Amino acid sequence: MPVLSINGISVTVDDGATILTAAASVSVEIPTLCHMPGLPPQTSCMICVVKDRVTGQMIPACSARAAEGMQIETECDEVKAARRDILNLLLSEHVGDCEAPCTRICPAGLDIPHMLREIAKGRMESAGWIARRDLAIPMVLSHVCPAPCEKGCRRGQLDSPITIRKLHGDVPREDLSGRLPELKAGACKVAVSGSGAAGLACAWQLRLLGFEVTVFDDGAEFGGALRELEKLPREILDAEIDVLRSQGILFDPVMQRDSCGLPVVEPEEHKLVVKAVANGKAAARRFADELNGESATESFDSRIGRLRESEVEQLGGNCSAIPDASPASQREAARCLHCDCRKPVSCRLRRYAAQYGADASVYPADERGHVQLIGGGSVLFEPGKCIKCGLCVEITRRDEDAAGMAFMGRGIATKVQIPFGESLDAGLMQTAAVCVEQCPTGALAFRDAEER
Repeated sequence: MPVLSINGISVTVDDGATILTAAASVSVEIPTLCHMPGLPPQTSCMICVVKDRVTGQMIPACSARAAEGMQIETECDEVKAARRDILNLLLSEHVGDCEAPCTRICPAGLDIPHMLREIAKGRMESAGWIARRDLAIPMVLSHVCPAPCEKGCRRGQLDSPITIRKLHGDVPREDLSGRLPELKAGACKVAVSGSGAAGLACAWQLRLLGFEVTVFDDGAEFGGALRELEKLPREILDAEIDVLRSQGILFDPVMQRDSCGLPVVEPEEHKLVVKAVANGKAAARRFADELNGESATESFDSRIGRLRESEVEQLGGNCSAIPDASPASQREAARCLHCDCRKPVSCRLRRYAAQYGADASVYPADERGHVQLIGGGSVLFEPGKCIKCGLCVEITRRDEDAAGMAFMGRGIATKVQIPFGESLDAGLMQTAAVCVEQCPTGALAFRDAEER
């Protein structure tokens, strides 16, 4: 039984154990993209590279056997640089958006595609909650937002943009019961100075994070500069404040900054209401991070850019089918092209790209690959997101699925495809769920999956 060290920790393992197994036994995580327990090592991604200080060699942890006297480093600068370079190479061929352009453009960060899909399915309360959660004052914004999201909507390349602003204003007043964290005795208390759009959004975000929030304002009425907007009916603003008040946010007409004992957050207002909402949310998160001694980590966001006409048409052909008799809001929302990724949370390529600071522009491709959606059933295959890890090929071979998945072509032209011209459903008759679960990117995903 060999004894080795991993990051200075002594480890004894069984003969034949891999470095990956040895590291797991002492709770040291080594990133993998092409590894699945029970399958032979694929060694196709090499993201699991580690360094043996004794030999100075860089070796793949998923296949290299643990040996007596090894001194393995899993996170030294050299290893991190190697992993970053590997990720840069993988991303140079990656064709996919982590987030939809509409969400990316929205200053307040509304999860627009998810909201639209909930509307299309008739789940209006769920859609209303998404709008409330992300925008704080969605009915206000439906009157005064310049709707930059609609300018970035890819549906506009096909015919006309989706009327996003109108939809998030039309969703019914949502039932918030059970959606917010319960305010318990001893909850951290905080005050927000100002009750304009930034102040209201800040107070709402803090409430979502579990704080007990009090809002105070120097003005005669709560609402700040929002009261002066001609486009905004007074009753709409009053209704929005009432919603926030109903969820435990206190509006104190007497409190002043000098007389407050509480920590005070003072978010920056902005003449554009949607940017003021963004400022308020950001101020709340900074306060919470500082209080908890944490720092926010930026998510990696792969971007395709403008789609080709043929690609937009293909996405349009995959839109949800809605009966003509359905309400207008459902039919409008169903026009969404679903150009955001179906696996934005579980995608390990995205996770590691953020962790190691990967940059897709380091190795620019001569020509971007094509956006493709293959599959007419519950599972979709997007070849542009495939990193050729080989897991689906091995899984379908092991489980003797009918047609299975296979490598086709040679060298740089190698692709993962369903052989013999069969459909995706025929290739994944028995193993669809396992292949989707193990796929390290969004290349294989369930059509109606929602990862949020």
